[in-house]
Amino acid sequence: MSEEILPPERAKHIQVPTYDEILERVGKRINVKRKGSKLDRELSRLQALRDIVISKTDFIRDLVRLLDSLHPFYWSLIEIEFDREELRDAIKCVSKARKMTDRLAEKYRILLLASESPRELNTVAREARGRILSLYKRCSRGLALLRSLVTFIQRLPGIDASSPTIIVAGPPSSGKSTFVSNVSRARLKVAEYPFTTKEIHVGHLTLGNIKVQVIDTPGILDRDLEEMNQIERKAAAALSKLPGAVLYLFDASSNAYMSLERQEKLLVNTVAKLVLQKKVYVAVNKADITRPERLEEAIRIAERAARKIGGEVIGPIVAASKDNSLRVAELIAKKEFVINE
Repeated sequence: MSEEILPPERAKHIQVPTYDEILERVGKRINVKRKGSKLDRELSRLQALRDIVISKTDFIRDLVRLLDSLHPFYWSLIEIEFDREELRDAIKCVSKARKMTDRLAEKYRILLLASESPRELNTVAREARGRILSLYKRCSRGLALLRSLVTFIQRLPGIDASSPTIIVAGPPSSGKSTFVSNVSRARLKVAEYPFTTKEIHVGHLTLGNIKVQVIDTPGILDRDLEEMNQIERKAAAALSKLPGAVLYLFDASSNAYMSLERQEKLLVNTVAKLVLQKKVYVAVNKADITRPERLEEAIRIAERAARKIGGEVIGPIVAASKDNSLRVAELIAKKEFVINE
């Protein structure tokens, strides 16, 4: 990986053509009426063909540079959707085609100049076009794959890995999206049913002199990374690859998607293994709709889990309350980041 970290927004300037689009462009340019002798016209067509295919595949240089410079977090997301070896083969195919294009163009320029009859000139010209275009036809699947990759990267969340960050994690329906919506300008889909959040979302909170990123992650279950589905693995990518502090939300309510014991297991056996050296803050959410005795039990279990992982409990919270959520975010930020009021 290069030293410079490039954001996924750079992909917006990368345009990957399909093979059919290359072929269409070639057809329009090659069939233009040209002046001069038959030899001059064929030389001009050969040069035009070379220029078109090279120009249409210039994207490969920017794409390679972007991929080499993406933060590991983004690569984790890419590898959930794409096979890295297939991407490498697609890039190799296009890069090789570009190199071979210049070699063939020079070879057939010489053969055109050496042609001794109009018939031989036509044969050489057709062969030149066929061989050069066949280079890109062999890459047609690779071009389609790289086009899909660029579209995927363009849709990735813009996250600055060097900025102060709070990653909000927990089981499904524990209030993660509600919390992020209340502490930032992010407007996230919030619903009562589990697994509403399927992507990574980011909001921003300004505290004093700094802007804090607050990351909303999909809900995860208490199982190993190898057993996680694609949605859960996105949350795992944020927890394992992004720097910052982690806020783990327990769902204390009686209709929680997971039992309190399973939520503890999720934190201790799954989340703690993903976050490595990050500080984990544990909050018991939905305190406003939980019976006192159950809330007391939830706090006890949360404190036990926090002790096991070296985390810190920051008390029962109500993520549905904007003021309460902001106080929690400020508390974590002041503990983790240097804030000048």
